[in-house]
Amino acid sequence: MGQKLATARDNSSFLLSSKKRSALFVFIIVAGYLIKQYVAEEKRRKAAREASNVSSGQDKSKRTKKIGVDARFFAQIKKLMPICIPALLISLALVLIARTWLDIWFSGFNGHVVKAIVSRDRKTFIALAVVEFGFMMWPMSIVNNSLKLTISALSLAFRVRLTKYANKKYLKDIVFYKISNLDNRIQNVDQLLTQDIDKFAENLSHLYSDIAKPIVDMVLFAYKLGEAIGKEAPIYMIAYFLGSGLLLRAISPPFGKYTAIEQKLEGDFRFTHSRIITHSEEIAFYGGGEREQIVINQSFDKIVKHIKKIYRLRFINGIFDSVLVKYCATMTAYYLLARPVFDPRYATEFMGKLDADPTKIMEDYSRNSVGRLILAGRDLTRFAGYTARVAELFEVLDDVNNGKYERTIVNKDANEANVSKVVSQNDLGGKVVARDEVIIFEKVPIVTPSQDVLVKELSFKVETGMNCLIFGPNGCGKSSLFRILGELWPLFGGTVTKPPASKLFYVPQKPYLALGTFRDQIIYPDTKTMARSKGFEDSKLMELLDVVHLGNLIAREGGWDVVRDWAEVLSGGEKQRVAMARLFYHKPQFAILDECTSAVSVDVEGIMYTHARDLGITLFTVSHRHSLVIKYHEWLLRFDGEGSYEFRR
Repeated sequence: MGQKLATARDNSSFLLSSKKRSALFVFIIVAGYLIKQYVAEEKRRKAAREASNVSSGQDKSKRTKKIGVDARFFAQIKKLMPICIPALLISLALVLIARTWLDIWFSGFNGHVVKAIVSRDRKTFIALAVVEFGFMMWPMSIVNNSLKLTISALSLAFRVRLTKYANKKYLKDIVFYKISNLDNRIQNVDQLLTQDIDKFAENLSHLYSDIAKPIVDMVLFAYKLGEAIGKEAPIYMIAYFLGSGLLLRAISPPFGKYTAIEQKLEGDFRFTHSRIITHSEEIAFYGGGEREQIVINQSFDKIVKHIKKIYRLRFINGIFDSVLVKYCATMTAYYLLARPVFDPRYATEFMGKLDADPTKIMEDYSRNSVGRLILAGRDLTRFAGYTARVAELFEVLDDVNNGKYERTIVNKDANEANVSKVVSQNDLGGKVVARDEVIIFEKVPIVTPSQDVLVKELSFKVETGMNCLIFGPNGCGKSSLFRILGELWPLFGGTVTKPPASKLFYVPQKPYLALGTFRDQIIYPDTKTMARSKGFEDSKLMELLDVVHLGNLIAREGGWDVVRDWAEVLSGGEKQRVAMARLFYHKPQFAILDECTSAVSVDVEGIMYTHARDLGITLFTVSHRHSLVIKYHEWLLRFDGEGSYEFRR
């Protein structure tokens, strides 16, 4: 009789808990709907604020581009995965299978230990807790740490493959120049190539294990669950997983979009500091420290404000994550675990019989496997932000490499908005013809990438030996001419006939000094081995330094192989003379000299011009001291700044 009363009390308690569960589920659905409405309203307000703050020159389609786990995200992953996948994935899969097998063993082991304690079986307890566990703790420890090691190695492998692939595309030809100067879709490309790829690789490696491990668990646990509590149990758990996953996605804020915004703000903050390093001297002369501090603090405050917003949203979202992933999953587990005990119709060999040994395998399964999968879905949304950033990098690299770029065109009418225009090869009507010992411009418009026309049509012909001096007011098209000649800027019309790039050499006013030895400064971009193959031993390089009056530098700095920050060590005039020695080393057909001797004394300047002519180098020179250098040139190309020019002896 007492047993029947106990059974009745248990049944009534079970029914009462069912009502509570129903009420709780109704509460979750209602709360989820309210949160979804709140998040949607926040999205609308955010979009309205962004629309008012974003420059009118930005493309509207880009402004409202959604970042999340959608078809576009999977298309981006499809493009990136062939770059990432290394052989370590197989190793990680094997470690995950071993880890799951050990989890199954440990779940059963716990049940046997508890049974031994409850039954006061000292012999069995010692055999299990001391002997068997003492042996198994070593493979468990090895597998757990192997999993951590493999995930870390996988993250590094992803980063290595992505970074090398990105560097290859970024430094191909002059893509690195075009992506910064022609296309303005990407700001702070340095952050994308370093930090964003690193974070993408790290999140991808963890996401792989976080998704693969629960799936392996579900597959291997399914058989055990079917035996323990009936074949329907795995189906119920999968249905719960799908339902809770859809509910979480419906109420979760767009963390992928917020992650992308956060990375952009971090890049802007980093850029403010890099600007100070680049222009420190000018800022110091102006006494602009306080003004720069305001700019930096404003940039940093944007990051803080955005991160605080993310923290608030994650707090609210985390509450529902915990309820659905942990507690509701545990409730579902309790129901499925109790069903074969309280209802004989669902009794199995392991559950529901008087001699059955109920364990916590179902609870472990629900809270670990399904829970991790649900949380992995949330992490997937955040991962979409990094994916969008990295995918955009490769998309722009491919476009620029194929001659397509996009930039904002400033509208001359102040009442009209700026527009974002795409320029492709189909828009370029110009043609480049490779031919030695001559440079010919035939009806070539001098047009900037922003499509400002400086000269409507430019035509001239310079053969080897026709040294040409170019001058005119600032902004008239002198440097633009050189950029078109060097194929840095697009050619919108006409025909340019010129030698290959290897037979043209550009010497700017502020020469670039590479990281490396002093020898590297003279032979750049060649290596020491390449210089030796051309017959340039150090003694021959010394002859070039003597021509430009820098023979004393080797002794002063400690030899050819000394590595220094040469941009800081050398004076302005020394840098320009090093650049001229570099010109003499390469000995091209044509040299483009853009104010390259402005910091050099007149006598040394004359020596360098004379030596260049003696080597057979034809000069294209821009110089404000044209009265001093005109004697080294036979032809004149003069721009008047109004769109007209003249070319004459």
